[in-house]
Amino acid sequence: MKRRGLVPVERRVSSLSTAIAVIATLLQPVLASSGFAQWSIDPFVNNAISSEADEQTYPTIASDGAGGAIITWIDGRSGDDDIYAQRIDAAGVVQWTAGGVVISTAAYQQRFPTIVSDGAGGAIITWQDLRSGTSYDIYAQRINGAGATQWTADGVAISTAANGQYLPTIVSDGAGGAIVAWYDSRSGASYDIYARRINGAGATQWTANGVAISTAANDQVYPTIASDGAGGAIITWQDLRSGTNWDIYAQRVNSAGAVQWTAGGVAISTAARRCLRPRPTGNSRAPDRGRRTGTGLNRTTPIPSIRRR
Repeated sequence: MKRRGLVPVERRVSSLSTAIAVIATLLQPVLASSGFAQWSIDPFVNNAISSEADEQTYPTIASDGAGGAIITWIDGRSGDDDIYAQRIDAAGVVQWTAGGVVISTAAYQQRFPTIVSDGAGGAIITWQDLRSGTSYDIYAQRINGAGATQWTADGVAISTAANGQYLPTIVSDGAGGAIVAWYDSRSGASYDIYARRINGAGATQWTANGVAISTAANDQVYPTIASDGAGGAIITWQDLRSGTNWDIYAQRVNSAGAVQWTAGGVAISTAARRCLRPRPTGNSRAPDRGRRTGTGLNRTTPIPSIRRR
């Protein structure tokens, strides 16, 4: 019996290449119609969310619940800092107005947005806001899956207490609204931690200008937040109540705005030297926000500067 010879390597490679080319040609219409080709595979190109004039900075992101995401950022196209947002679907196609949808273009500056899903394809966004012209306050806005803002134009006030409120962080309340926490200088002597809930209709829920989470001695700053799974939240922060070193504390607040643990918060770590910037699971961020003067913070620079051209 005559043995059959082996197929030369060159012929096998050529046949495989031809088969791959045929399959790719057949799949091309399917891939294109599915939108998979919309995501860039070039790390030097990526998918543009906004490339408007001036600068777009500090993006944060939340799921849209359908394989895509909603992204919000600080936007300088007007010559000042505003808040915009854009949705991108699972196929990499932006869904809303080119360049982004306005969340707030109120007077002066709106900065450092954070975002959480509203559980219905949209999102709730919060930020620190200088529209008063004198100090930063906290505002929020809800946007639906179609890119339409749902609450008062330019946002609902979460806190407009005296002095300043900075760097809000946000978590869903599990009922279409959210709980927002921030650090606050209303005392005029130090930074404290406050929080407030806002429902899905844009109505604020707790004590006007927020519930005190911790007003311990010296400074409490950089809160981050996570849901407690029961309509409330657990908040943690960096704490200088010892007067010598930064420690980590936490507090739970229920859905009605009542703190649940030891007044002023429970110590998570009071180890020697410094414990800085706690980060629980949740939609929180802690950019380089402030300059230390000794063990405390310089109140003239409580937030990061933004380079402007």
